[in-house]
Amino acid sequence: MSDLRVPDLNRVFIAGRLTRDPELKYTANNRAYCRFGIANTRYYRTKEGERREETTFLTIATWDRQAEWIGERLRKGRPVLIEGTLRSYEFDDRNTGQKSARLEVQAQRVTPLDWDEEGRGGPRPPQEPAAEAQPPDPRLIDEPEPEDDIPF
Repeated sequence: MSDLRVPDLNRVFIAGRLTRDPELKYTANNRAYCRFGIANTRYYRTKEGERREETTFLTIATWDRQAEWIGERLRKGRPVLIEGTLRSYEFDDRNTGQKSARLEVQAQRVTPLDWDEEGRGGPRPPQEPAAEAQPPDPRLIDEPEPEDDIPF
């Protein structure tokens, strides 16, 4: 029998909305860490054609500069794309004293999926109600370049 090893792969990409404001904290040696939750909803149809949804809630953890950035700029409801790895750990439950386990995503990259006017992922200003929105002036809309003018 050969000693065939299967490579392990632990990579997660998931998009969702923050379910609560991020909690920015610091360790005893002043290392920043941030935890927050996201909800990811999957929509599907049953065999009968009925539309259903299934929501998965995840805890996300980040460290160092990224943790500080998230703690200062992101808030509940913001859509984000998370890239990271799954991590499980055991701890003693404070209420029961029993061993518990948790699975969370250790995020290497957190990308806001909406942007403010300056191109940053900061909080967006309040939007005008849709009923009061004015259509853009057609003179201000960029026209696409004809294909024969594109240099490649």
